[in-house]
Amino acid sequence: MNRAAFLGNGLIFTGLLHNLVGILMGWEVLTAMHREGWFATTVVNGSLLFDREAIVWFLSSGVLFLLLGSVLRQLSTYQIPVPGLFAPSLTLFGVILAIIMPFSGAYLLILLGALPILKDKFWRRPSHLS
Repeated sequence: MNRAAFLGNGLIFTGLLHNLVGILMGWEVLTAMHREGWFATTVVNGSLLFDREAIVWFLSSGVLFLLLGSVLRQLSTYQIPVPGLFAPSLTLFGVILAIIMPFSGAYLLILLGALPILKDKFWRRPSHLS
């Protein structure tokens, strides 16, 4: 499996897991928002309701992981390489998130970004065997 497919599958898995956790942990907040009709349900009298804002952003980031993973899978289909800085940037993003939120899924991003880098470094075939 090439790098784009690996990263794409990993981000799709991460997005699905992120949204599953978000729905399970935010179910009460989401049902309250549904009862209120969704429109502008994160603001009351000009004040933000943090729990509602947080669950919307949590689920939105899960959807973005799914979309980004789908784009990477598409790149794989057409054998377009992933930009070289993508995996290291994903790892760095995960490290920053893990520092800020040590009890989170940020470690998945670190692992997802680090595995292609480690594979290239330690499991590269000698060019004469290609």
